[in-house]
Amino acid sequence: MKYIFLALLCIVINLGLINTNAQDMKSEESAGKNYIEQRDTFSYNGVTLQYMVVLPADYSRIDRPWPMILFLHGATARGQNLDLVKSYGPPLLAEEQEDFPYVVLAPQCPDGEYWTTKADMLAALLDHIIKEYKIDPDRVYLTGTSMGGNGTWHMVARHPEYFAAVAPMAASPEIPDIWNKRFISMPIWAFHGDQDTICPLKNDEAMINALRAHGATPRFTILPGKGHYIGKEAYENRDLYDWFLANTRQH
Repeated sequence: MKYIFLALLCIVINLGLINTNAQDMKSEESAGKNYIEQRDTFSYNGVTLQYMVVLPADYSRIDRPWPMILFLHGATARGQNLDLVKSYGPPLLAEEQEDFPYVVLAPQCPDGEYWTTKADMLAALLDHIIKEYKIDPDRVYLTGTSMGGNGTWHMVARHPEYFAAVAPMAASPEIPDIWNKRFISMPIWAFHGDQDTICPLKNDEAMINALRAHGATPRFTILPGKGHYIGKEAYENRDLYDWFLANTRQH
């Protein structure tokens, strides 16, 4: 029995060393990164979607609420592979730029579905994230391109109470029948390529003109010679992120 006990003790010690070494390797792999990435799922009314949260590296060391960007990807990033949602835009910038001053929330739309049917689910996800993380609720920003641009327009028209400013890109928005006053007064900066054949420029122009007819003052940047896929260029515009931070939520 003595020998059996000693053998078991050796196995336990060795397993402990293996686990310790594995933890050390995990820490080494994370060392030197500019960010902390966390992934999870969220369910609402029987529907589940995946999401990632990208935190600045000093998120845990600085005890203050952080501004957050909700990023809605385009149609090609739908599915079950979260890596697709960080191919461009705020999730990628948060990982590449050491001084990126935002928490980024990037959900993934399931295959065959659209952000324009997910406004209430996204609102519930925002409630959850704001509760779970150190987020400044007065500095939450919304942006998306293509299908995500449509989702951005749709979301801000239905739940403007969450956002300090929004930036839809390459979208084909539907002009609402009923106008929310907070939507009309929302700081908006839209982007569109003048050669876009997938979501024609005229559709975004119609929304911008409708907003202006209601007294709004949205910014509208038309990118000459650019087609539909403007996300990489538009999201690398540092002025956009300075503009976000210059706006706080209206009460």
